[in-house]
Amino acid sequence: MSRVDGGRAYGRAQIRPHVSDTGVPMSAPTSAPTFEVPDRKIVAVDHPCILLNLENGLRSFGPGPNFQKLVDDVQEPQALPLWFRPDNPASKPIISHHAATNNILLKITIPRRTGRKRKRGSDHPFSGDFDVSDAATTISQTSTVSSVARQDRPRSILRKLQDNPDRYQAEAVGMIRDSHRYRGLADFQFANTNTPFLTNVAEHLLPLDFPNLRQFTLAEGVATSLGLEIIPPPHFTDKVIGFNYNYEQNPGIIDQGLDEEGETRLVNRQGRNKFSYGHFIHHDAFPAPDKPTRMDGEAQKVPESLMQQLRDAMESRPVWTRRAIVNQVRGNYTESVLKVALQLMGYQFRGGPFRDAIVKYGIDPRQDPMYRQYQTLSFKLAKNLVGSTKVPWQTIRRGQVKSYTKNDDPTSHIWDGESYSTDGKLWQICDITDPFMIDIISNAPIRSECDLSESGWFHRGTWQKIKAAMKAKMIAISKDRLGSESDDPLKKGYIYNSFIASRLAQYPDESEKPFTVSLEGLLRPLQDLESNRIRRRAPAPKDRASIAATPDGSVGPEGEQGDESAQWSLDRTHEDTEAFPLDRGGWDRMVGSDVEDEDAVGEED
Repeated sequence: MSRVDGGRAYGRAQIRPHVSDTGVPMSAPTSAPTFEVPDRKIVAVDHPCILLNLENGLRSFGPGPNFQKLVDDVQEPQALPLWFRPDNPASKPIISHHAATNNILLKITIPRRTGRKRKRGSDHPFSGDFDVSDAATTISQTSTVSSVARQDRPRSILRKLQDNPDRYQAEAVGMIRDSHRYRGLADFQFANTNTPFLTNVAEHLLPLDFPNLRQFTLAEGVATSLGLEIIPPPHFTDKVIGFNYNYEQNPGIIDQGLDEEGETRLVNRQGRNKFSYGHFIHHDAFPAPDKPTRMDGEAQKVPESLMQQLRDAMESRPVWTRRAIVNQVRGNYTESVLKVALQLMGYQFRGGPFRDAIVKYGIDPRQDPMYRQYQTLSFKLAKNLVGSTKVPWQTIRRGQVKSYTKNDDPTSHIWDGESYSTDGKLWQICDITDPFMIDIISNAPIRSECDLSESGWFHRGTWQKIKAAMKAKMIAISKDRLGSESDDPLKKGYIYNSFIASRLAQYPDESEKPFTVSLEGLLRPLQDLESNRIRRRAPAPKDRASIAATPDGSVGPEGEQGDESAQWSLDRTHEDTEAFPLDRGGWDRMVGSDVEDEDAVGEED
């Protein structure tokens, strides 16, 4: 252990009495040696690579590296770039990070070992210390620096110290107040060895040599062949420092010994939820489950009255949405009890045409087209932008979630085309009672095989039209702009079934190509009404010819001063502002990006 005080380095060692060969104690030093630390500025550079060749290590700092700037007294610490491929001028360097340190550079000189020995009684060649000279530099044996080319092997150094306990020398070279370390991530490198254009740039432009600059030429014409070269970006990644992941073992995993095949059996004690009894499978997983995962614990605490109601509901209809089947339950049950009971009644799909619906065990709606009436449609009806209002997200979320046990409307899962409940956003085909939508569904052609990923037993064209028409009417209902076909004359800015039908007629029913129905086209009357409300406020007719105002109110060409009446303005009432957003972003939020059903796994969970 050593310390520095007043420009001197002190070493503290454990004092042991010296014993002669005859066993008589000899005099021992009473204090550790003292070293003078010269007052010189030394900067350490921590190279990120293992240097087997000193010259190659110096070449990695580029041609003519300026090491002097590291020791100059400047206000801002300098950085030292380092190239892993110094032969390629197009490669990118990594930059050093300056760190303040308080270290001492020591020079330790140890005599060479001259003894040679071999195992007694053997004919093996003698073994002893030997030099490992640098491949690029010739170092004399009398001035060999063992820290070069990794010659300072710990085993060899310890043996030298044992052989020469009183002949090694230690010298304090100086203090290391500054160090340059390379802790950043190396950026991705663009390999330009097989690219003629970038090779031409690297050879003639990057060396900044005038004769080479004159030889740089560009090929005439426009390149149209395959594999065209592009200029690489200055950086491929924006990550400068590596992320510390802090990997550690899950404390909930325990070792339960070996299994039948001799493998270690690890069990996650926290992975199995006490309320997990059902199956939540992918849309293309076969076969369909026929029973719950288990029937213990909380499953045995579910009241029989609730289980009987759910059994009767499943007998009358094998597929339900959570909201629809809970509306059939009578009685006040907690949400945890309902969650367990529904998992005991059926399984759910993670995606596909029957996503999030509760399907009776043993029934697979993907096997028979008669189950097409139970396919689900999901819509994201409102986009609450956190931060757009002064209401915290917890309050927004709390207002969206309603308790199923306290629902006063047992028909909230029904959609009649005139109003809808916002306590959920999942509907089934069989729960749609709107005559306009029923006409589209009843006349829709049926597929021979079920489309597991999206449209189910309907063709993709028909499925897109059903979703687009339903969402367009929902938006019109939310804006109070859904018109009736009995209106005479038709109201401007209202959405009518006839208008939606004329728009949907442009799209084929039996198309299997992926396409999206333009929801903005179905809501065109709402957008036209919004555009008509933006108009220019003009001055009186007698002053219109003489006023030529500028936006800042300066004097115009006619010598009159402009006023605010000549500017563009918006004349909108408070009611219009609430009904229709003014900016384009507000319109996009009202319409939505498309008619996709905003796939979200477990929306009704």
